[in-house]
Amino acid sequence: MRARDCRELLQRWRREGCFDLLLPEVAALRNVPQPEEYHVEGDAFTHTMLALAAVEGDADPRVFWGVLLHDIGKAITTTFIRGRWRAYGHADAGADQVPAIMSRIGYPELAGDVAWLVRHHHFYFSWKLRQDGRLTKQQRRFMEQPLFPLLLETCAADTEGSSGRSVKGRTIMLIADIYAEDVAGEKSLSDLKIGTLLN
Repeated sequence: MRARDCRELLQRWRREGCFDLLLPEVAALRNVPQPEEYHVEGDAFTHTMLALAAVEGDADPRVFWGVLLHDIGKAITTTFIRGRWRAYGHADAGADQVPAIMSRIGYPELAGDVAWLVRHHHFYFSWKLRQDGRLTKQQRRFMEQPLFPLLLETCAADTEGSSGRSVKGRTIMLIADIYAEDVAGEKSLSDLKIGTLLN
C-alpha cells in the first residue's frame, strides 16, 4: 500500500458517506479556527485537506495518515488567547487519539509510527539552528530516528497546506538539507521527497 491507495480509500469513504463516521476526529476540525496570519486558507479541516493533497502518491502510507491526523488535537485544544486563536498541546493531544483511530480504520500496525509523526510534527519550532548548519548532539540523535525522513515529508505537506506569513517551509527545507548532507550521507532531497514539495 502507498499513499495513493490510502487516498482512494478516503475518497471512497467520502463518496459512501461514512467519512465522518470512521474519522469523527478529522470531521471535528470543520469550523475550528486558526490564526489568519498563518492560515489564510481557513479552518483546520481545510488546512488538513490541502496538506493531504500535497502528499505524493508513492509516499509511505504512514505519511498519508500522519498528515491526515496531524492536527486532530486542535479540535479539543483550540482557544482564543490574547487576541489570537491558539492550540497549545494539540500535537500531543492528537497523538494520544491515533491508536484508537488506526484500529478503527483497520491499520493498528501503523498506529505507533503515525502517532510519533503526529506528536513530533512541530519539532522544528523548538530548534535554534546554528548559522554554520552544525547540529547539537540532541538534534543529531533526533535526526537519527528511523522515522525522521517520514517526519520531514509530513512537515513538508503540512507546510504546503498553509497560506500566510509562516516561515516553516524555509525551516523544514533547511533541516532537510542538513539531514541529507550531514546525517543521511549525501542522500538527495528528491530521494526524501522534500524538494519537490517545497520548491
